[in-house]
Amino acid sequence: MKALLVPVSSKLRSWTRPAVFVLSGVMFLVVLAQVIFRYVLEHPLPWSEELARYLMIWTACLAAADAYAKGAHVGVTLVTGAVNPEVRRWMFLGVHLSVAVLMGVVCFQGAKLALLLGGQRSPAMGLPMSWAYAAVPAGAAVTLVHAIRLFFEQWHNSEAVCGLEE
Repeated sequence: MKALLVPVSSKLRSWTRPAVFVLSGVMFLVVLAQVIFRYVLEHPLPWSEELARYLMIWTACLAAADAYAKGAHVGVTLVTGAVNPEVRRWMFLGVHLSVAVLMGVVCFQGAKLALLLGGQRSPAMGLPMSWAYAAVPAGAAVTLVHAIRLFFEQWHNSEAVCGLEE
């Protein structure tokens, strides 16, 4: 299982970082264009706010998955620093297992919602809303892979494993 998870998790991390960078850059350019068109040219773009919103949703979902993989999420160092290493190890095992279960549920339910609302169209651009809703199960699926990998790495390591090495 670990032999499969490591390359998949690494490949996902190598994909999510550039995707977050590109999505953030496009979102910045769309918002900049909207400001210029609205306040300088006095002719607002009707689709820009909607596109920026959907780009931000995708950026947040993918960036959260990458942050979890790196261990850059908000941690309670007050608690983990106050306990001995063996207890800390078990705490991280519990965290990674809990995140995996939660992300499995979010991925499944998010995919159901995206499929259910696939016929709905966005107001300004006319895109299927499933494209926007798909960000949640996509981010959850990536986080799920990282959580399972971190769980197994923690299981086989006597030290506490919070995140993956760069």
